[in-house]
Amino acid sequence: MGLRSDGVVYMSGLKNRLAYRRAVMLLAGLCAGALAAVSVSAQDEPLMDGMGNINHDVLNADSPAAQLYRSHCAQCHENPVGRIPPRSALRYRPAEIVHQALTAGTMSPMVKDLSDAEVISLVKFITGREPKAIADPATNLCARTAAPVAVTPGDWTSIHGDIEGHRFRDVAAINAGSVDRLQLKWAYAYPGGAAGPATLADGAVFLAGTGYVVALSADSGCVNWVYPTEGRIVRSLTVADFTAYHPGKSTGGDGDTQSDTPAVLSVVLFGDDAGDVTALDASSGAPVWKTTIEVHPLSRITASPTVYDGVVYVPLSSIEDPLTHDVNYVCCDSRGGVVALSLQTGKQLWKQQHIAARLGPVPPTDTEPQFKQGPAGASTYTPLTIDAKRGLVYASTAEEYGFTNLPGPYSVMAYDLKTGKRAWQQAFLPPAEERRAICESRETDCRNFFSMGTSVLIQPLSETRDILVVGQKAGLVYGLDPDDGGRVLWTTRVAEGGDLGGVMYGLGADSRRVYVPVSDVDAVVGDRTGSLAALDPASGRILWQTEAPEPDCNWTKEHCIGGQVAAVTVVSDMVFTGSWDGHLRIYAAQDGRLLRDIDTALDFPAVNGVASGGQVSGYPVTVGNNALFITSGASSVVKPGNALLVYTLDGK
Repeated sequence: MGLRSDGVVYMSGLKNRLAYRRAVMLLAGLCAGALAAVSVSAQDEPLMDGMGNINHDVLNADSPAAQLYRSHCAQCHENPVGRIPPRSALRYRPAEIVHQALTAGTMSPMVKDLSDAEVISLVKFITGREPKAIADPATNLCARTAAPVAVTPGDWTSIHGDIEGHRFRDVAAINAGSVDRLQLKWAYAYPGGAAGPATLADGAVFLAGTGYVVALSADSGCVNWVYPTEGRIVRSLTVADFTAYHPGKSTGGDGDTQSDTPAVLSVVLFGDDAGDVTALDASSGAPVWKTTIEVHPLSRITASPTVYDGVVYVPLSSIEDPLTHDVNYVCCDSRGGVVALSLQTGKQLWKQQHIAARLGPVPPTDTEPQFKQGPAGASTYTPLTIDAKRGLVYASTAEEYGFTNLPGPYSVMAYDLKTGKRAWQQAFLPPAEERRAICESRETDCRNFFSMGTSVLIQPLSETRDILVVGQKAGLVYGLDPDDGGRVLWTTRVAEGGDLGGVMYGLGADSRRVYVPVSDVDAVVGDRTGSLAALDPASGRILWQTEAPEPDCNWTKEHCIGGQVAAVTVVSDMVFTGSWDGHLRIYAAQDGRLLRDIDTALDFPAVNGVASGGQVSGYPVTVGNNALFITSGASSVVKPGNALLVYTLDGK
């Protein structure tokens, strides 16, 4: 089993004592990024069995659905070229997204003569499950047109809340002394299902559901505007502003003449699974520009862009990872990287792949005959980090599809902000013998285990000295010297590690400590998984590490897992962590005491119906407007959900 480059879990070769627990609990896509999920329905004959293996009897059956596939889809998807994904990749897309693409998106001409029932049967054949209905998100519209959006200081405008990865806000009224007064003010049901975190700017909330980008009022949850994504998967959003110029009139000697009138325009930015980056007017949802940055059919953008000084920096990920286990697939040629675009126009400024070596044939082996080309991989599925002081952008990279030990995978990469030139790389893949010993002692495909699990965090140590901190799925946290080519200053083990972490998605920090969430949901440690650690950033010394409470899943008492497959958020003197048992737990930053426990895996009355919470994963907590915006149920098929929960002091 492993976590592919965009955050989706795949399963293979489960054989040890954890097999049942992991087969049940780990068939989940986790937010970043990215995190489309593979799921099956108990009533259907799925394309995959419960272990993630392809059911070829169903795939090749002479059923009506199979005939529909052959007559309407096979010509392209059995002979993919350009941006057309192969059939083997379609099974990793949510059924609802495939259904949208066939009924209202780019694929609708292919099925225009089919009935609704035939389209649904085709979706079931392709993805392995029946699509669920998506409620119209354009309900509960705000009574008045929203005021123009302008980014203000303190807004949480990106996944991590800043360009340096701190995930921190000091909110005077919300602290350890007032945490018990936090009450639910309102809830919102994401259309289709929760896809990623809320983003906040100037009294507005921006989020991505299944098939839609939605803008809400932060005060009441009413809908400002809705933008359909036409069957494309969008995970997370960034809000930024720039000076735009609009034609204006001025009076001259000969009458009216045209002049340019400057105005600040705020835009919502996002990437999708088709390799496009889109900018929308944050005030209205109107398109501003769209740019294609990658044409590989298996590439995708799972983390939202990072914006600095008028430039949009976009990480590239891939869905090719799980296909490395398909012996019928010719593997592999997708690569992660970084692309820089103009914020104003979307024009591409530069593009770099993390693997610089030329793609070419590789000799297949008896055990892995599908590996016929490479090197490939090194996806970036977490947000990029900007080091304005040194003029660099940092990317953490995932696995290579095969071990060639070429530069790029399992690394922190540093690129020049203006030119994209690679400044340095620090790799974290152990030598072959050490790697083999580690992998033989646990259930892992080994490629995923050593991937970097978090974004880079820039932590100041003094006015003149900084340190870079990054987490790895193998359960290690590293401190790097940004002024010495990323030289490793310290290494601290906080977890046993595993293909799902170890450490995943995002660290957090205040001025004194770096806070590290521990997943360990697939480590050989029994059912008690997950913890929270606080490190001294200068030395890496563990200041405290609190064991997670006994997991408490309200939907099941068996095989309940409490690992933290989620980024932490630091608010004043508290650390907020999300767990796979559906709970949001709040700890004292000073000593790790549990201050409060909120079960989010419940049904909540929402402004647009009923919001159902689930497992808390990905990037669940953002902060703004003296409120906490908690996403519950994102990217999980074990206990999925669609809840955005907004907590304020006394619910006011």
